[in-house]
Amino acid sequence: MGLEDFGAQAIERQTRETKRQLVARSALRAAPLNIVNAILLSVLFIGHVDPVWHGSWFALITGATLLRLATMWRAHRQDRAPSGTELNAYVFMSAAVGVGWGVTPFVIGPDAPAMTNAAVAMTIAGMSAGAAMTSASEHRVVLAYTIPALGLWAIATGLWGGWQGILVAVMLIGFFAAMNALTRTYNATLTEAVRANAALEESRRHTEAQAAAMSRLAEHNDKAARRAEDQARANAAVLANMSHELRAPLNGVLGMAQLLEESDISEEHAGMVARVRESGETLTRLLSDVMDVARIEAGRLELQLEDVTARSLAARARKAFAQQARDKGLAFEVQVSGDADQAVRADEDRVMQLASIFIGNAIRFTERGGVTAAFTTQPDMGGKSVLRLEVRDTGTGVPESARDKLFDAMSADKMDRNIREAGTGLGLHLAKRLVSLMDGEVGYRPADTGAGSVFWFEVRLKDSQKHDRYADGEQFTLESRRLRMLVAEADPARRSVMLGYLKSFNCVVTCVPSRGELVEALGAAAYDAIVLGLELSDGETEDAARAVRAIPSTAAVTPIVRLAHQLETPVEQGLSEVLVRSPLAADPLLEALHMSLAEDPAAAASLRRIA
Repeated sequence: MGLEDFGAQAIERQTRETKRQLVARSALRAAPLNIVNAILLSVLFIGHVDPVWHGSWFALITGATLLRLATMWRAHRQDRAPSGTELNAYVFMSAAVGVGWGVTPFVIGPDAPAMTNAAVAMTIAGMSAGAAMTSASEHRVVLAYTIPALGLWAIATGLWGGWQGILVAVMLIGFFAAMNALTRTYNATLTEAVRANAALEESRRHTEAQAAAMSRLAEHNDKAARRAEDQARANAAVLANMSHELRAPLNGVLGMAQLLEESDISEEHAGMVARVRESGETLTRLLSDVMDVARIEAGRLELQLEDVTARSLAARARKAFAQQARDKGLAFEVQVSGDADQAVRADEDRVMQLASIFIGNAIRFTERGGVTAAFTTQPDMGGKSVLRLEVRDTGTGVPESARDKLFDAMSADKMDRNIREAGTGLGLHLAKRLVSLMDGEVGYRPADTGAGSVFWFEVRLKDSQKHDRYADGEQFTLESRRLRMLVAEADPARRSVMLGYLKSFNCVVTCVPSRGELVEALGAAAYDAIVLGLELSDGETEDAARAVRAIPSTAAVTPIVRLAHQLETPVEQGLSEVLVRSPLAADPLLEALHMSLAEDPAAAASLRRIA
């Protein structure tokens, strides 16, 4: 049986129990009415009805009514739906009460006063209609009550009233048919409403179960991510120490190779020494890359921010690689475009390290033709610019099987054979990690001419200004840390969705349901940003935002992202907060967080999707 079938069965069961509970509640109201009406009619019967018949009739109605009530009493006291046996007993006793009302015309006889006949007719019709309304959720109860009540009354009028009595009997049959049709319609409507309510309740329980499961899974994933992060940092620290240990003997090898090259040795031996030196230099570069990857993994990478222009980077690249290209007989061209003189805040050495990886690989794997490096600066929003380097070569290109894994080829089981043999995997992986920390992207595409490759990267950097708060040479540490987010939302399901999204954005999340706890949390710890939902248990989210801004501490300037209904666009910049359209989706939330953290580059760099 599938989950959908199980849910449908649960809804039907709840619908059936709810309808039975409605019958049990109606029994409590119907019993007093039956007894009161029997007492009132008994007063009219005095002097007109034989006392024996009178007493038997009264005992039948009141006794059947009390037994009818007794069948539902236990279910009412235990606040549950009556069982099938209890409901069958209720149907039987309803029929007994209906018989009591139906024989009333026979008890008073055809010679009763007109007022007494009118009172009896009004009572029987009213009690039948009342039974139809109060017991409509179980149609068989209505039939058990009204068939004997109206049927015996119709027989009495037909026997004693002549043609007029027959006409009244026909009218009673029509009344029964109309009332039966209305009862069925009411029953169908009631059943649909109860089923819809049961389905809504089942959906709510299912949603709460899913939210609880998602919360448990998110907590489990958070613990696993912390363990993995701690292990990765420990491994990175060991790797960095190993690299330092290897660098000392390697420097000794390079020093001896240089001394040998300068000594009086044969040409053959000089060639061997040159190859040793070249291999040593290559190993030195690899060790540097390994150490950089280790620093990134351990969260210890430091950037020296200073003013940089595309033109100055192009000049450095031209000077660094022109001779290497000439030695291989390659044409080498460095181009600049866009706003090449716009100064941006960046670590020039790290940007040149990226350029060296791409340009060095291009020269290394190009045998004929040339290499072109194009530096471009284009203005972006929010006082920032995009610095882009595109390196084109006329080499053999990258095999199609290796293109999807170019920047992720770090382990031997995943690395394409062509990449592993070429030895470019570590450098490209390092390039991707460096660029991601600078809020940028890397990419590759085949050359338009069909031969060669195009590698590129672009980073989004802050424009330099006279009163820039960064001084030249300032250290700016981009740590591989997890952002601290404070979520304020009272609804458990919506809170779980927000929690899941934020954890996937490299965030550690604290959740509170009220404005008071929100302010208290801000007083106890510092957070990178606040995410306000749609509901709080003690007020509106707009009031909570104002309460945050009124805090007499630096917590008052904590960036706020707030969910809102009926926004024209998924994300909008408010006066002191960023608004995200509800219902919430991952991409708009991530965009809103980036907007709110625009003035905190370190936090913005750490805000990213994690697997």
